[in-house]
Amino acid sequence: MIKQRLLLNVAGAQVAYTLFKKVPAELTSSDNEYASNKKRRLLLLHGAGVAGELTWTFIVNYLHHWDEILVPDLLGMGDSYYDLEDAREFTIEDICKTLFSLLRHHDWCEFDLVGYSLGGLVALELNHEALPDFNIGRLCLIEPALFNDQSLQTAISFRRAFTPIASNIKSDADNPQYFIDFLDLVSPKRKSNEKVDLLAIQRLQQRPHGFANALIAVSTYAEQLDQHRLHSLMRSIPPGVGIVGGLSSPGLIHAQENIQYFQPQWHIETIPNVDHSLVYVRPKVIAHLLNQYLA
Repeated sequence: MIKQRLLLNVAGAQVAYTLFKKVPAELTSSDNEYASNKKRRLLLLHGAGVAGELTWTFIVNYLHHWDEILVPDLLGMGDSYYDLEDAREFTIEDICKTLFSLLRHHDWCEFDLVGYSLGGLVALELNHEALPDFNIGRLCLIEPALFNDQSLQTAISFRRAFTPIASNIKSDADNPQYFIDFLDLVSPKRKSNEKVDLLAIQRLQQRPHGFANALIAVSTYAEQLDQHRLHSLMRSIPPGVGIVGGLSSPGLIHAQENIQYFQPQWHIETIPNVDHSLVYVRPKVIAHLLNQYLA
């Protein structure tokens, strides 16, 4: 696939993204749809703190069924800015607005959608608000933020813990302990590895205030979420798959099972011996599951 790195200015924000496209040599004789502009398209949304390409590039290399793959940097991360100094806070709705503008810019009306962690929460909101302008064919949620327990109240309480971490990071972004606090919260059973933790901290510290604003956005969204809204989100979910790490909280499985109540064509896959870092440590497995369930 060929790769383009691009920028889009929309509503005062700068959105950076990478667009992967099949080159003609990769097209088969059966790709008549390609010529008629009915391409298979995929939107990949990353988690808090680590930008799009760092999250998805290895996975993209093993995907087979899509002619175009769009990998944006969400607001506050990578090269996407709500403001250049990361001083302004933003909401999940703000993130979705920039993504809708990006999709319209490229005339993407039909596509499949994958969201990991923060990107999973954004994917749920994006999917809920997409109709009638957009048609999301299939969806994959990889440990989506907020969907980590059978009880909504428990999930909301968990996300409230993001707020003091975000405040600490804003007050002293050079202190690695605050980033460890975040890792301990989302990956409490991760295998102890000082080098791996150091790499994660270095990535999160590239845009510390943008990262903190992303955590605040999740907490704010959680405070506004009630059972009615949650059921509305789940009723709109198309067929697809939820992917969970075997070392992650059992509540993540319960949340995926709740989705199955509303969407019978929802599958659940657990990847053994990994936690919330699953997209980084098992890219081939993730790609295989996307090829299997979203094709």
